[in-house]
Amino acid sequence: MLLLFKILFGPILLIQGWWVRHKTPVLPEPEIPAKGVKGKGRPLKLLLMGDSSAAGVGALVPEQSLLEQLLSQLCQRHQVKYLMLAETGRTTAQMIAILETSEASQFDVVITALGVNDVTSQVAVKAWVKQQQNLLSLLKAKHQPQLIIMSGLPPVGDFPALPWPLNAYLGAVADQMNVALEKICAEHAEVHFHSLRDYPDDAKAASDGFHPGPSTYQIWAERLAAQIIKSI
Repeated sequence: MLLLFKILFGPILLIQGWWVRHKTPVLPEPEIPAKGVKGKGRPLKLLLMGDSSAAGVGALVPEQSLLEQLLSQLCQRHQVKYLMLAETGRTTAQMIAILETSEASQFDVVITALGVNDVTSQVAVKAWVKQQQNLLSLLKAKHQPQLIIMSGLPPVGDFPALPWPLNAYLGAVADQMNVALEKICAEHAEVHFHSLRDYPDDAKAASDGFHPGPSTYQIWAERLAAQIIKSI
């Protein structure tokens, strides 16, 4: 079905993709220390890795980013030693390459936020599933976490920056990847799938119509913190 859609609307999708890339404003990554120690209480080692959403793009100030809001929640009961491996444009394949050459180190919790760039880069769903399985194996081998939280894909078809039919096509690909990732997570006792699909209507997008806004990061961080506190 997706292949037929792509064939029928191929030229339009290409033009719209070019138009969106050139029209959408480029928002900066907040200036957040990539590693540090915050809070008091029981020690917790945290690794956050992923794309621009993990880096907090869309937050107006660093304190509104996913990491800073998550730390604010966790530091009420933990001393959190954290590391953030996040960069705008990062794909799952790029994250795997980084992990393959990085030193092994223990983390209690690992959180991933990857997939949107794989959708826009037109990575095939089957190939992406294998990449996510490879990523999961590497995380276990390198970091021995008690808990891995893999964030699902957001509803790409609802992104304000995307016109029809581009939003319909990319949204359908993201939907397939999201379902596949949830199945992967269900196969591992220590892996939790975090859905980004059931957020309230007041969870707004950033000004570029593509990234999460501060309210979305707040809900995301609160739900991640609740899962971590429940599991660790």
